[in-house]
Amino acid sequence: MKTPFIYRRPIRWGDTDAARIVFTAHYFDVCMEAIESFFLEILELDWFAMTCEKGTGTPFVHAEVDFHAPLTPRDVLNIRVEIERQGNSSLSLILYGNREAEGDAAFTGRFTCCFSDLKNLKSIPIPDEIRQRITYYQQQSSHLISG
Repeated sequence: MKTPFIYRRPIRWGDTDAARIVFTAHYFDVCMEAIESFFLEILELDWFAMTCEKGTGTPFVHAEVDFHAPLTPRDVLNIRVEIERQGNSSLSLILYGNREAEGDAAFTGRFTCCFSDLKNLKSIPIPDEIRQRITYYQQQSSHLISG
């Protein structure tokens, strides 16, 4: 498991608005790409398979993005995904978006999802195998900070 998890994403012309910077709503798309990649690579959890085959999902109950600097199609983002909190059913993530070339902060995002039974639309505990991966990632990440 590679820690910290970094999602690399070039900014494209289609991400921008009339001001030639990333359109506000596209930040959420980019963050969801990073989170989906984190779930797939680190938690070994495929949202499509989980939803279609197991009838469970991780709908988001909170999403926020703070903007630090505008981005253009000349930029490439490195988005670091960290676990802020693991609850019984919920998982809160912090995303740090930095320009690859300069390393300066572009945005910070906070997202919380809730593991759910999609048929009954009720929260469920985070499955044990997922919880173990989350805990392991947190432990590996804390070694980087403290070591």
